[in-house]
Amino acid sequence: MTRLASLLEHPDRLLEALSVRAPELTLLPRAVAKIGGTAGAINLEATAALQKRVAGIMADEGAGALSKRDLKQSCQTFLHPPHAPVGTPSLAQALCDEVDRRQRRSTRLALLDAYLDGFDEQDEGVAWLAKRLTVTANAWPPRDNDPWPSRIQSYDLLNPSAAPQRLATAILQSDRDIRVVLDEAGLNTEGRRLGGLGLAGFTAACQSVRKLEASAALGPQRRLVSWSGESGPLLYPKAWPQFAGALFEPWRTNEPPREHKTLIIDRAVALAGDPRINRSRWRPVEEASGEAYAVILRWLTQASVRQFFDIVSETMTDRPDMWAERRKFWTKYLDAEMIDAAWVAFGSDGAARADRAAARSNDKSLSMFGRLRSGAGRSSQHAALIMKIGDLTIAEWSHNGKFNIWGRNDKDHPDRFRRNTLGLPDYDPSELMNAPVSGSHMSGWQYKLERIIHNQTGRRP
Repeated sequence: MTRLASLLEHPDRLLEALSVRAPELTLLPRAVAKIGGTAGAINLEATAALQKRVAGIMADEGAGALSKRDLKQSCQTFLHPPHAPVGTPSLAQALCDEVDRRQRRSTRLALLDAYLDGFDEQDEGVAWLAKRLTVTANAWPPRDNDPWPSRIQSYDLLNPSAAPQRLATAILQSDRDIRVVLDEAGLNTEGRRLGGLGLAGFTAACQSVRKLEASAALGPQRRLVSWSGESGPLLYPKAWPQFAGALFEPWRTNEPPREHKTLIIDRAVALAGDPRINRSRWRPVEEASGEAYAVILRWLTQASVRQFFDIVSETMTDRPDMWAERRKFWTKYLDAEMIDAAWVAFGSDGAARADRAAARSNDKSLSMFGRLRSGAGRSSQHAALIMKIGDLTIAEWSHNGKFNIWGRNDKDHPDRFRRNTLGLPDYDPSELMNAPVSGSHMSGWQYKLERIIHNQTGRRP
């Protein structure tokens, strides 16, 4: 068998024989992060071949035999799987010794890049590299206008337990452009900004903001929204639960200004959708911060209930007194936080009014509703408010419609939170009528309905 045939039959030998160029580790993480993924798709085979070949050279001939490119690429992959040099103490030590011996700036920066990109406060390899880089940085020959000594000192970059909070504080307490602050800290490329230290700094900022209360959170939350990527995908997808916690936890017992509430609801919904519909995307938030999840549900419930009465009030011209009674009744439950969830199904007239209100106010929460088909005695002006109170599902109709109540075990109780993006009907009126328990809004209806709710749920406003 010829040598070529042998190499083709055993491709691993071909890889070992080649001088394989390591992948650029900063470009792919940047691209993947923009679509909300992870950097797991990096070509591990090429990296593995490089790491295996370099380890062989060093075992046979020592680190001094490495080419400039091999040494630099080994520094770039110092913390990267599958055969990270930092995982083999003798190899890691020898590589770093060679970097110091040659005193080439490019290899030192490659090692620093590996640290910034692979940063993880809990990782032993990162901690080892931080200590070694501290020694290396102190031995760097002086160079005019070199920003790195100042960056390392100002942001404590080589102290894994302090650097993330130092970066977070610098951004939260500054009114400068966030990119300028990141550049100042040495995260001056897309790869560095989206790398491990960028993620750790953003997460630390989230943890700081979630501890704030009420108005103290206004400015820091605006900075976080800006840092998160403004209106695009979340720059640090792994920090989604912490980011959501930072947006909503400070408002456990207070209400922000309307404009600010719209800002943070819109950002969260743009990233993960309506939590009443996209439960899977919000489940990590619920598990990490039940309080944050409860706040956004409370806000969206309030928005749905108030929107229902506001929109219907525009068309209820014949019996405004009757409608005012219903609004007063359900607002008591809303203010007492006894409505666990709410959803509105509008006929085409109400849907158009709600869409216009959402566009006029730039409040996306007002565009979150279902659509109701006309028929079964229901016109385009009719609407239904679907509420969950304890184990009960209650559909309250507009105009002369009845209230309808289903228990948890009742057959055919309606689904909540149906919504399509095509403008098609989500509900047929019959689905929200003919419940096991129903009643019209005749004299004394409030007492009757309150008693039913109290008997079934134990709740009374």
